[in-house]
Amino acid sequence: MSKPQIKCLQMRSAAMLMAILLVGCGESPTAAESSAPVFFVGQDLDAIRGYVDSGCCPSADGYTGYLSFYNLRSEADGFGGLGLDLDGRPIALEHSWGAGPVSAYKTATEFGAGHLAIGLSIAENEHPGGLDALVAGDYDANIDQLAKLFPYVDGTVYLRIGYEFDGRWNQGYEDGGRFVRAWRRIVDRLREHDVQNVAFVWQAAASVMDELLDERHEDIRWWYPGDDYVDWLGFSWFMHPDATAALDTAYRSPTPRQLAAEVLNLARATGKPVLVAEAAPQGFDLGNLARRNIGPLWDGASGKNLQAVGEDDIWAAWYGPLFDYLNENADVIKGLAYINCLWDEQPMWGPPYASGYWGDTRMQVQPAIAKRFSDALAAWRLRLEHP
Repeated sequence: MSKPQIKCLQMRSAAMLMAILLVGCGESPTAAESSAPVFFVGQDLDAIRGYVDSGCCPSADGYTGYLSFYNLRSEADGFGGLGLDLDGRPIALEHSWGAGPVSAYKTATEFGAGHLAIGLSIAENEHPGGLDALVAGDYDANIDQLAKLFPYVDGTVYLRIGYEFDGRWNQGYEDGGRFVRAWRRIVDRLREHDVQNVAFVWQAAASVMDELLDERHEDIRWWYPGDDYVDWLGFSWFMHPDATAALDTAYRSPTPRQLAAEVLNLARATGKPVLVAEAAPQGFDLGNLARRNIGPLWDGASGKNLQAVGEDDIWAAWYGPLFDYLNENADVIKGLAYINCLWDEQPMWGPPYASGYWGDTRMQVQPAIAKRFSDALAAWRLRLEHP
């Protein structure tokens, strides 16, 4: 976790002073160690339990959950998915917004993994004016509530503040300046709590869908909070790297590879590691070996045009290119978070597919794909650990 010089000078414990000598003032051991390969599975408790119980694939280094920042102190809203009451005590409640049950506490403690990846939504979709209120200090108590989670996590919390900031579906992020000020408020407040086991992850969507919705290209650097406030960079990965829209559109979007390259270029320039923070083969149904249209901006009406596909087809369309990309950029991509989910049964993502068609990306339902994934993951990890 990067910290300003003045904060570093205030550290008092002998252990922390030794860490300063080892890794340099302004950078804690958490950040220095975070470039080791890390693999997450998510993104809700049902998805994680299915993955773990199946034994299909390697144990994850950590698991992924999501929080609603503005609801962290609201019992009626499940404490925003935190899994802790106002006194910081664990609760049995698992909250859902229609995308599976969530509890950050259970995600961190139930499965025996050290790390926790958290998508922290600060979007204004249901909270107009939220970012300005956050910056003004009106939600400092929510940041304090968030800080109560960290002592329960044995490893690092990869905190993806305002994830997919460049996605049009996240309202309020349109003004990069407001986003940056909100980000810094959260980071500064957490640092006042002297939270040590956190890596702040700046995650772009790098999405062709956002490009098609906006019909223009945006410079992601507009949202960048600054090197002192960011430990990892990240992006989402749902399509073939060189995919283009099957439909004739007035605006021709850059490819996923081109969009992700902007994140990688910034990471190399700043010396930050990169997390593929959300990854799944959108449009495929692994359980039924099928694929459907993703959406009207891309290939047609969502969920229509059912086609049978084979395991080799699915691997060639998404999994193989994913691991090729990870290996081609092994100098900077150090983390992968896979979404092992039956999207089609979740109200947020299922019929009538208002958010596009996602399908079934659970690897345990296709042993051959699970085996190939496990082997590819092991090879990628070996390459990072022994370059």
